[in-house]
Amino acid sequence: MVFNNLSLVNFRNFNTAEVEFNKRLNIIIGDNGQGKTNILEALYLLTEGESFRYSKNENLIKIGTSTALIRGSVNNDDMNYKLSLKITESKKELLVNDKPLSHTKLRRISSVLFSPESLNIIKESAEERRALADQLVEQTTLGGHTLLTDYKKVLKTRNRLLKDISEEKINFSMGKDTLDSLNPSFLKLAAELTFLRISTLNEIRPEVEKAINNIHFSNSVKFDFKYIISDLDHRDSDLEKIVFFLQKRMQELESAELKSGVSLVGPQKHDISFLYNGNDSRFYCSQGQQRSIILAYKMAQIVYHYRVHGFYPFLLLDDVLSELDLTKQESLISTLNQTETQTFVSSTDVSLLSKLSMDKASVFKIRDGQISQ
Repeated sequence: MVFNNLSLVNFRNFNTAEVEFNKRLNIIIGDNGQGKTNILEALYLLTEGESFRYSKNENLIKIGTSTALIRGSVNNDDMNYKLSLKITESKKELLVNDKPLSHTKLRRISSVLFSPESLNIIKESAEERRALADQLVEQTTLGGHTLLTDYKKVLKTRNRLLKDISEEKINFSMGKDTLDSLNPSFLKLAAELTFLRISTLNEIRPEVEKAINNIHFSNSVKFDFKYIISDLDHRDSDLEKIVFFLQKRMQELESAELKSGVSLVGPQKHDISFLYNGNDSRFYCSQGQQRSIILAYKMAQIVYHYRVHGFYPFLLLDDVLSELDLTKQESLISTLNQTETQTFVSSTDVSLLSKLSMDKASVFKIRDGQISQ
């Protein structure tokens, strides 16, 4: 899979920009604040349908303009995809080969991001760890994206209904009847998403353990995870057990949900803990060990993606090499040199990039929203 080119109009700090990419390695150099990350963000938007910077649409559009446009072309096997993403304050509209896509993600195109922020996911909120699992579900399972989208829609509807009931905007009896009719579909989607998260994490677990040991030049580190629902580990639960447990929790928390006006049951409330030699990495691992786990997870994600689809995702490294110690740098670079994934690296430090010993590379310099080679 190869990103051939990228075109930007009124995106972030770029007026217009055109760039032709190397099929293997693309190095983006520049001082902070010049637009390096904006290039990677544009690629991520085209491949994943959203920004990794949690930006509102208005922040993606150059100040003083009303619309941003990102274009690119991708080859995957014998298929060529022309991608075009139009961004206004109210929406994003993705065209694939000049035809609108019903959702903002083309399943045959994926990317994996390393950023300084991603290296800190273990000690961040549960939402960040859920996002790790959800991206894996979207990228590697049949129907994963549709399931996530459907669940978010029914959750939004359920939350709006609960809020209206709690604020007495609708008749309680009528609202309760509507909620009771909605709950079976909500429960079904919630259980299926939960089970799919657990299943994919179980699938990738051996690859993560292997990558951790490669990073530490060891074979003694044991990696595992817990999937926490209401303080209980459901890592080994099957779909039937998950349905039963979520249904039981919905009954127990019904009064609290009606009073608070928000769903207190479902995948949006779950947590994932990563175990390093049997210990919860949030509390028993150093920052270096925590970063090793996330680095290993992302490296395993690339390998697992290839195993499932037969091609590698794009790899985006946003100024991340400077955040790693020498051992982790060497491990990541070794992985890059052994996989045929098209890689995009941003950095302020040219010396770090000399370690990337791939045969061919293109270097792009970014200054004040201008690209040069």
